[in-house]
Amino acid sequence: MTDSNNALSNLTPAQAEALPAVIQQVLGPIMENMARMFAQNAQALEQIAATQQAQADRMEALEKQIRLNTLVTTKQVQYINNAIRARARELLMKKEIEDAKAIQKISNAIRKSILSRYGVAALHEIPKHEYSVVMNQVNMWNDMLCMRDVVKEVRSRESE
Repeated sequence: MTDSNNALSNLTPAQAEALPAVIQQVLGPIMENMARMFAQNAQALEQIAATQQAQADRMEALEKQIRLNTLVTTKQVQYINNAIRARARELLMKKEIEDAKAIQKISNAIRKSILSRYGVAALHEIPKHEYSVVMNQVNMWNDMLCMRDVVKEVRSRESE
């Protein structure tokens, strides 16, 4: 280290003035190549990131498609049907009605509202991930016009 300090102190003023230009000529191409390499690396990283994002988007779409194509199980359909009948009985009990035909009519109305919500022809065509939503819909179903019509029908049958 002392040898390099001695060598720099032994430079003439003309050599000291020329030293930065010499350093620039020697290191300039190296620095330009490094800058070009960093720019290429940055571009490569951007391309990798774009590719990874595209793959993530495709994976998400595939997962969504799989979720939509996985349908409720036979047992879940049984549970839905049991919940529908229980809700129909519950609503009719509030009106003090215990009529099998009325229970069936209300059950059919609840089932129809579920099927129309999902645009399917049968309960077993509902996506599996919607099972809890369907059960919630059953528990919250309360079509007062339908109830009024069924109650009127039951009362007229009873009065005959």
